[in-house]
Amino acid sequence: MPSSAPKLRIIGRSELVTAPIRKQAQADLGFPIEFELIDSIEGLQRVITRPESFDLYHQWHTVDLMWTARCIQPIRLDKLTHGGEILQAVRGRSGPSRIIDTVFDRLFVQGDGRLGPEPSDALSMLPLLHGVDSFVYADALHKVIDKEEPESWGWLLDHRLHGQVAMVNDPVLGMIEAALAVEAQRGVAFSDIGNLTLDEVDEVAASLIVQKRLGHFRGFWNSYEESARLITKGALVASMFSPGVAQLRAKGAKVTVSTPIEGCRGWHADLCVSAACGGEQLDMAYAYLNWWMNGWAGASAARQGYYATFPSRVRSHLEPGEWEYWYEGQPARQPLKDPYGRVAVPQGHLREGGSHRDRMSRARVWNTFMDEHTQVVRRWREVLAT
Repeated sequence: MPSSAPKLRIIGRSELVTAPIRKQAQADLGFPIEFELIDSIEGLQRVITRPESFDLYHQWHTVDLMWTARCIQPIRLDKLTHGGEILQAVRGRSGPSRIIDTVFDRLFVQGDGRLGPEPSDALSMLPLLHGVDSFVYADALHKVIDKEEPESWGWLLDHRLHGQVAMVNDPVLGMIEAALAVEAQRGVAFSDIGNLTLDEVDEVAASLIVQKRLGHFRGFWNSYEESARLITKGALVASMFSPGVAQLRAKGAKVTVSTPIEGCRGWHADLCVSAACGGEQLDMAYAYLNWWMNGWAGASAARQGYYATFPSRVRSHLEPGEWEYWYEGQPARQPLKDPYGRVAVPQGHLREGGSHRDRMSRARVWNTFMDEHTQVVRRWREVLAT
């Protein structure tokens, strides 16, 4: 095919558009696709300032900001093969949709141009995946913390784990997780942990700076691969995404995914279309959106611990034992493989937190941009620079 042929340009994080998903999309869709993996806030900055440089963006917790910046365009519901299922889920608020209501809060373009939950003929994004994150810990942690002690976000700042804690290097996620840790350690209660006030942002940042100066943290990671490496290099506790867990277990590492008594951090990841996308690229973009809704990609993501927004489309692409383990919370009836074909779940293992519904019900806070986002970013940079 000539190099001048139109191609679909997609930006996403490495855990959202894995190598198997990239390969399968290219094979199934039959047109050139260029994936650019950016595992940092630089991806969002690129999307907002240069919408002409991409066609699709695998976003998470950023749709408000992107819509306000006018860098994404509405997605026409009538061009989605399974658009009716989205309307049914939203109107019914039944089944899986009941536990991910936050996904639908800003899903539809309203008559006044704002985003909201009232169904319309245009979406701000296509909902793809969701889950809850917490932290993992190595078996050696119980040499310093008793097995009977409840799992807590406070462990991220616990002096008993000095020099053995790793945190995510993302101002939005990191500030939420640090706030959960400060609450647990100090016995304080923030009014809205997903939308801290200016003073609360400063309080959390100050705590992190003190601990970082004392050498409390083993490191701050940008990708799930880095988080897994930090565990293998001696960190006892690390905030982590599910793909990092799958990678560690595929290599034989003994780690436990925590179910903190304070609750977990919920998230959802979605697809947005660039405001500058048009012509053949826009047709390709809709083909890619519909490909995701068919279920193969969601099944691949399930093998690293992620849930699809519409699980019924994923189930037919999973073996019965895979569905039972990942979605129903049953013990693995046989060894289960990750998206790369490596055994990551031993026979008999029971996923921490239980079923899809049980795990999602533990979402204490959801990824979101806080009103004081500018201050969050500024103070986070100070933490890293300390």
